[in-house]
Amino acid sequence: MNPDIDLRLKSVLKALSNVILPALPANERLARDQANLVMGHLSIIAEQWHHALNFELGNLTLACALATELVGMTRDVALGDELLAALAAVEALDRTDYTAVGQAHRALKAIIDRLIADEHRGAPMPRAMLAAVLRYNQARAPRERIWHRGAGLDPDTASLPPVASLFEREAR
Repeated sequence: MNPDIDLRLKSVLKALSNVILPALPANERLARDQANLVMGHLSIIAEQWHHALNFELGNLTLACALATELVGMTRDVALGDELLAALAAVEALDRTDYTAVGQAHRALKAIIDRLIADEHRGAPMPRAMLAAVLRYNQARAPRERIWHRGAGLDPDTASLPPVASLFEREAR
């Protein structure tokens, strides 16, 4: 029998917490801290892995919306064409392939970053571009807070719903 990913993660976490961590001498603070860090990351992965593709698809959708707004704002025709080509590539993307979705998202965001940097280098960002970026971040920020809630770094982590709730809302 092959254990599924959830069982594997639980087994590794149990081994770390019940065997490895107790076996580390109390004076080996760095080793103990690192073991706890690994356990924390594994716990976050256990909560997120089921939803990773949907999270990346949501990120890509938001980036596409921003790119669509920005493409008409650039004065650099070549950069605008590059952005349009990236948007076309997203349309042809296999949306079941996590790696491909992530790569497409990173490629699109890299072009968006260049476009924004080029359009306001040495000058204030144009109002329409600033408004588009703010709308993008307003949609993205709550998703990111929920996705990263397991890290415990949010000032109001206790108020954040579980990661799964993020996708229940998006499915509606």
